[in-house]
Amino acid sequence: MCYTIVHDFYALPIEGNHRQGTFSQERTGETEGKSGSGRRVMPGESEIIPYHVSNPPGDRVLILAPHPDDETLGCGGTVRLLIEAEKNIKVVFLTSGERGDPAQEVPPVVQFSGSAAGSCVTDYSLMREREAERALRVLGVSDYAFLRFPDRGIHENNTDVLRRLLETTDEFKPDTVYAPSMVELNPDHRAAAALAMEIQRRYMRSSTESDSRALIRIVFYEVTTPLRPNILVDIASVYRRKKRALKRYRSQLKHMDYLGHITALNTVRALTVHRTRYVEAFWSVEKPLTEEEIAQWLSYRAMYAGP
Repeated sequence: MCYTIVHDFYALPIEGNHRQGTFSQERTGETEGKSGSGRRVMPGESEIIPYHVSNPPGDRVLILAPHPDDETLGCGGTVRLLIEAEKNIKVVFLTSGERGDPAQEVPPVVQFSGSAAGSCVTDYSLMREREAERALRVLGVSDYAFLRFPDRGIHENNTDVLRRLLETTDEFKPDTVYAPSMVELNPDHRAAAALAMEIQRRYMRSSTESDSRALIRIVFYEVTTPLRPNILVDIASVYRRKKRALKRYRSQLKHMDYLGHITALNTVRALTVHRTRYVEAFWSVEKPLTEEEIAQWLSYRAMYAGP
């Protein structure tokens, strides 16, 4: 299956039959964005979103979680399916969410080193790390790391975070990196998306220079904001497991009904597929995109060509 941008005919291949995207004017006629008669064509539903489910992408999967609970909210069901398929999974928590306590606007920070980067620890953040460990045990994940950068400070510490992530990537050697999307509300989520894209760009450049690094696919997941997906994963068989894992984040569920919100999102994602109740949605990107290409996809100017 392929995804074709009708305005510049850029094609984005995704998980499935592994065909490369094609350069096609099939729907545009002689004039871009118009039919053969010159009238603009309004794409149908199946041309902008999948109407089928796919297997979760990745064999060696690195999951970037800006805060403890993002990995379970955004892709907990998919993580469990990957574990059941005996794939290698590593979860990296960029922050430990020390600002997640609404009762304390600016929590006291204990520095383990002379720099704030990578050493933000409070009693509250340590509690959230314990919750994360319990949630990962439910999902079956045993490989994880807490980088402990400042909550809501990923962008400001971008250089240090990227350095740590590149070290992790070189060591773990993932073929796929999951991250929140660039349309998320939380600034740490959007910063994580930018970091994932930078990792992909650097590995693409190294691969073209005959380096030992392999290409990396980026898979964006949704937490607070729906994205435009090109992959839908049926998680009905593992949804109870995802729910159990999310319930381990008791501190966060006290303040907001995240379980209700993500259940609603996973339910509505089943709208275009049949015979399932819960679906996680992703945007899979196999090579670095320009800002224009990203804008074209998110604004529905890029057509989903179908299977």
